[in-house]
Amino acid sequence: MKIAIVSRHDPADVSAWSGTPYFITREIKKISGDVVVVRAQKTAWLLMLTKAFRYLFRKFGSSIDLSVTGTYSRTVGKEIQKQIDQVKPEIIVGIAASPELANIHTNAPILHISDATYAIMADYYPEQSRIPNWLWREGNEIERKVIGKSFYSIFPSQWAMNSAQKDYDADPNKLKFIRLGANVGALPDVSDAYLEKKFGGKCNLLFMGKDWDRKGGDIILSAFQHIQKAGIDAQLTIVGCDPFSGSPPEGVTVYENLRKSEPEQFELYNKLFSEASLFVLPTRAEAYGLVFAEAAAFATPAVAPTTGGVPSVVDDGKSGVLLPSSADGKDYAEAIIKLWEDKEKLAEMAIYAHKKYVNELNWDKWRDDFSLLLNNLQTADSLKQESAGGS
Repeated sequence: MKIAIVSRHDPADVSAWSGTPYFITREIKKISGDVVVVRAQKTAWLLMLTKAFRYLFRKFGSSIDLSVTGTYSRTVGKEIQKQIDQVKPEIIVGIAASPELANIHTNAPILHISDATYAIMADYYPEQSRIPNWLWREGNEIERKVIGKSFYSIFPSQWAMNSAQKDYDADPNKLKFIRLGANVGALPDVSDAYLEKKFGGKCNLLFMGKDWDRKGGDIILSAFQHIQKAGIDAQLTIVGCDPFSGSPPEGVTVYENLRKSEPEQFELYNKLFSEASLFVLPTRAEAYGLVFAEAAAFATPAVAPTTGGVPSVVDDGKSGVLLPSSADGKDYAEAIIKLWEDKEKLAEMAIYAHKKYVNELNWDKWRDDFSLLLNNLQTADSLKQESAGGS
C-alpha cells in the first residue's frame, strides 16, 4: 500500500521531536515498501516566522503560537494538498501534524498520531498557559477538524485519549492507544551481576531534561541534598542542561548536551542509563516521557510524579514510584531512601521495568500494533467494495 507520511518535523533527523518522527517513519517503511514523506518545505519560512513571533511574545508574558491558527493551517495545507494530489496515497499518516492536516481534502483514510491534544497542552504546559481567547478558539478548531476527519487518532497515553473524547467528542472506536517506543542502542543482559552493579554500590541518580525548571530540576537537587545529609553515598548525573554554569556542586556531574546522532555520545547516553540506580524526573508537565521508556529498557526504576502521560509509561509500585504532583525535594528523598534500603524491591522493580520495555515500550511492539490498524483499514475497505459491488 502507498503511505504518505505528513510531518512538521523532518523524519530524517533523529534529534527532531525526540526522534519520534524518525522512528515512526522507520517502522512504517518496514511495513510498506512504498512510503513518501510529505512536508511543507516551500512554506517552511512561515513556520520559522511563527517561532520568532512565539519567542518575542513570550518575552512579554504571552503564549502566542501562530502555527495553530486557521491562516497558517490553510496556507501550509495548500502545499500539503498539492503533494497529496500528486502522490495519490492509499493511507495518510500524520505525525504531530494537526495544523498541516486540518484543511486538506482527501478520500484516503488519515491516521493521526500525536502525544497530546491542543486542549490539554494549552491548559497544562507553563509556557502555553497564557493563551488569548481568539487563539484558544482557533487552536481547538484545528484539533477538532483533524480528529474528526481522521479514521484513527493514535495516542500513547490514556491522558491524551481522554482529552480527545472529552474535549473534542471523538468517537471512542476511532481512538487507539499505542505507546511510543524507547530510542535506545544495544541493551544489557539483565543478570544478577548487572543488578548487583546497579544497586550494590553508590546510589547513582540520573536526571534528564533540557528545561531545568519544567522538568523539576530544583526538586531533584533538593532531594539529592537531603539524601546526602542522610549519609547515603550518592551521585547525581544531570543530562540536557547546565544550571550551574560549569560549576556543579560536589557529587553532581553535568552533561549539558548529548546528541544521539553522534555515535560516541549516544553510547555514553545509553551507558548512563545502564549505570544509573534510579531515574528521577520530578517533571511538572509531561505529555508522555520517552525517557521513562528508555530507563525501563535498561532496567532502571523511575521516580516521577503522577502527571500527564507518565502513568501510561511507569507502573506505580512495579516499574517505579509515582508521587503526587505536589511532592517536594524532601518527599522525593524519602521515596528514594526507602527504595534504596530495600534492595530486593529494587531488583524486582528493575526486572519488571525491563519486561515492560520488552512487552510494551519498544518499536517492534509499536509496529505490530500499528500493523493491526492498517489491517483493519484494509478489511474495512474490502467490505466496502464488496458491498458496493453487491448493490
